[in-house]
Amino acid sequence: MKRALILCIFFFALSGFSALAQNAKLDSTKVATTLSKLLSVCKNVDFADPKTQSLGTFYKAAPYIIYRGEKDKARRWKDFAKYNNDEEKKGVDEICLKINGGVNQDPNWKIIKYSTEKESEGTWHVLIVSYIRKGVAKQAAFAFLKIKSQFGLGDID
Repeated sequence: MKRALILCIFFFALSGFSALAQNAKLDSTKVATTLSKLLSVCKNVDFADPKTQSLGTFYKAAPYIIYRGEKDKARRWKDFAKYNNDEEKKGVDEICLKINGGVNQDPNWKIIKYSTEKESEGTWHVLIVSYIRKGVAKQAAFAFLKIKSQFGLGDID
């Protein structure tokens, strides 16, 4: 009887760890997909799109980037950038320019590591990406937060 109870507890605990592992795998997949979409949006600007002309070059990237501004503390790290706000537009443009000057220089970039880190803003989902720029091997860390059931880029190191 004791052995059966121990086995039940073991399998129950194991199923809990399995669920956590599945969530981590699902999150890592969603983060990688978000990164891929963001890199594509920054790289492939459609200048024939009337919104590109009226809103700005990287307007499609704003929904993938977390608001980090100082003016609205309630939104900081809890909302996505709004491209119709000049300060936030500037931040989105700077991120896309940084991406285009780095990772997007190499069509064969690779994700080499995924990790999570708990901080005051929430759980950061970090992707380490390797790429080649001007013949030199480089790495960049892309850190994402989950906001409203969607991942958004919060930082690039």
